[in-house]
Amino acid sequence: MNEIAIFDSLTHPMPNSAWINSQFDQQNSIQKLTASMKVHNIQWALAVGMGSEIGGYHEKTYASFVRDHSENLFPIAFLNFDVLNTGTTVIAYLASLKKLGYVGIKIHPRISSITYSNKFLISIIKEANQLGLVVLLCTYFWSRDKKMCANNPEQLLELLCEVPEEKIVLLHGGAVRLLEVAEIARQFHGVLLDLSFTLCKYEGSSIDLDIRYLFEKFDRRICIGSDSPEFDLSKLRQRFNQLTEGLDIVKKKNIGFQNLQAYVGADL
Repeated sequence: MNEIAIFDSLTHPMPNSAWINSQFDQQNSIQKLTASMKVHNIQWALAVGMGSEIGGYHEKTYASFVRDHSENLFPIAFLNFDVLNTGTTVIAYLASLKKLGYVGIKIHPRISSITYSNKFLISIIKEANQLGLVVLLCTYFWSRDKKMCANNPEQLLELLCEVPEEKIVLLHGGAVRLLEVAEIARQFHGVLLDLSFTLCKYEGSSIDLDIRYLFEKFDRRICIGSDSPEFDLSKLRQRFNQLTEGLDIVKKKNIGFQNLQAYVGADL
């Protein structure tokens, strides 16, 4: 059942094995992640930082931490808007991240307390693409922060219209607004629709029908991930196998690893 390899789009192994949710403290180690990858034929994964207060993440050392442990993990930097607010230019900041060994950046509006209309976002997306850095943009819109009400599919569409030719991975695919975000992604050939978290979170709901529909009709523009440690790799494998049952093997490979492999540009 595990014959199709998976490239996990979103994992968060942390130097001190802790996480935002304390129930995962001491369970979020890079050693546990890589061991689980071998068991479940998760051949590659993006290892994504989540801010200086989470899990011992430090921008200057996280990339080397990841690379020292596995050649099949690709480090992604948490985009720290505080750096830009102090006057550092976007190009200088992104170039410094690439020099540290990161293959991409994650833009997390809720943690960074920004909206899709943030003054730096367009420049960040364009400059990152110029540097060959993968851009991951969180599209989970829900929060108790009233400011986050400005983040929704309509505002996402406005942002993408400003960067219509750029490559962007839409993390979580809008969650419960999956089909809406998929229709937005359809308009922009550089956009990859990611189903990390969403694939595992809504098991048994109507979202399963949406995912099956997209797997059949939109297989060249989708990637998948666990959002580990929120969901472990066994759950990712189980859901992928379940929702691709009967699907053409070419489509399975596109979804499982080939689409994201092409985005990362990694020599796998």
